[in-house]
Amino acid sequence: MKRFLVSLVFLFVGFAASAQTIVVSDIDDTIRPQYVQDLSDSAKYVFDKDSLFMGMSELLNAVVQDTGARMFYVSRAPEWLMGNTHTAALERGGFPSGVYFPRTVYSKDEHKVRTLVQIIDKTHPTDVILLGDNGEVDAKVYNTIAEGYPHIRFHQFIRDAYNTPKFGGEGSSLYLGQMYFVTPVEVALELKRRGFLKNSSVQLLVDYLVPRIVAEKGKPKRGIMAFPYFVECRDFVWSWDQETSDYPLLNNLKAKIEKRCNN
Repeated sequence: MKRFLVSLVFLFVGFAASAQTIVVSDIDDTIRPQYVQDLSDSAKYVFDKDSLFMGMSELLNAVVQDTGARMFYVSRAPEWLMGNTHTAALERGGFPSGVYFPRTVYSKDEHKVRTLVQIIDKTHPTDVILLGDNGEVDAKVYNTIAEGYPHIRFHQFIRDAYNTPKFGGEGSSLYLGQMYFVTPVEVALELKRRGFLKNSSVQLLVDYLVPRIVAEKGKPKRGIMAFPYFVECRDFVWSWDQETSDYPLLNNLKAKIEKRCNN
């Protein structure tokens, strides 16, 4: 059974030593669907422990395996409301063991910044991989943190789940140094470029995930999904044509993404 230490009031037990690489991931609309921009539909996912974004557990396990990174999950959602759902989803989904930080003491606006500062100050990483989404404030928070630690290399990936105002939506735009993703494959490709993932790991992810992503029909609402019904991703731009010679299946993925995100 996977172990997810729930850290309440920032009890940093067992991870105070230095780490070269750490991974910090948001949960709602990053690794599991929540539809945070619609309160009525969002309520339907509050107790859903089984619906997940396809391939996120495989991606994070590959990163931890190839880098030896320590894993942290940080959520603005209050522990009393989402704690059980989050920890159950992480366990059932096979996500790598790590420390889970729900919101307990600080306000919604303060929680992520304060938590990230404490994680970084305790672990002293050289590289920080950040995953979030553009439904709320992840892009802004991650940019704030990166600016505060200029000596650390930050790798910031934001799921393009909602159209930005450019396309008539309310999703947040990117800051300098951030990139959008719509499936975990793009993150894997970029992490390989940056020296974090082995070619063999990326090959396994591509071979396993791309056929499943391409085969998804319609706009599903439950289960393991690549593109839940609410996702709008017109801001996303594909940037990995040079990798198609190594991974030919990427041509199919690119076509799927372009069709889905432009409709």
